[in-house]
Amino acid sequence: MKKSKGITLIALVITIIVLLILAGVSIATLTGENGLLTKSNTAKTVTVKKSAEEKVKIAVTGSLGTDGEIDLNDLNTNLRQVEGLTDILYNNTSIFADNKIEKLPIDVVVDGYVIEIDENGKVTMKKIKPNVSHTITPETQVADGAEITIKITATIAEGTISKIIMPDGNEVKNVNEVTYAVTENDEYEFVVEGSNGEKTVHIVNITNGKYVEKFSDIYTETKPYTDKNGKTARIPKGFAVGVSNTINKIDNGLVITDSIDANHFSTGNEFVWIPVESASDFVRRDGWALREFARLCK
Repeated sequence: MKKSKGITLIALVITIIVLLILAGVSIATLTGENGLLTKSNTAKTVTVKKSAEEKVKIAVTGSLGTDGEIDLNDLNTNLRQVEGLTDILYNNTSIFADNKIEKLPIDVVVDGYVIEIDENGKVTMKKIKPNVSHTITPETQVADGAEITIKITATIAEGTISKIIMPDGNEVKNVNEVTYAVTENDEYEFVVEGSNGEKTVHIVNITNGKYVEKFSDIYTETKPYTDKNGKTARIPKGFAVGVSNTINKIDNGLVITDSIDANHFSTGNEFVWIPVESASDFVRRDGWALREFARLCK
């Protein structure tokens, strides 16, 4: 009979244990805070960061005149040729669309990093803040009270987005996108915070006729109108008063019109109601037009 050589069960178990230990050591070497992959990603981030700073320095150097001063027109041209440039800010307000730089210091956003150029042309990397953008759906004008969706998209060059604070104060954590539904013209503030503690305040302005403003029926007689805050104004005969959320408050400017269409949209002259203590006080403020309007309101 031929004899076959093999391994014992104990030897097999020991071999498997050794292999598991080696696999664990390999995984720990690749991952974790000090792993090769983490160090590789960190090195990549540092390289991109230094590259962004260097590109801005080159643009500044190329904008120096023979007197050693920075030519702002040249700086504007050179910066716009920088690969990865997404914004130019003065006093935290974007001047990118203006296509000109009138004074320093300014901040430029390159590859997601915010870099300051001071009055003397010194280039300094600033703390990383989240980059925030938004879209509005639908893009067309809508009827008063209809729902509009604001979509916020946030990114950050280092770390992650830790939370987004909505206009109503609610927080959404560890996401890069959120949606928020609105039903009236207003300014809506979103606060985006990165894992490094830096914050970006992003304002979405839903105004300038995004909502079509509606009016009441034409008044057939002069009579009082009470707004949602309980304040009262007398509306003259022959006028309609605004009933949309943004034009029906006396303190904010109550709007009236002398003509409307079948859908109650204004087709005539519009006036803004100015609160005064009395009609006589109103008359004293201007000439015939105010006296005539005060007469209509009696």
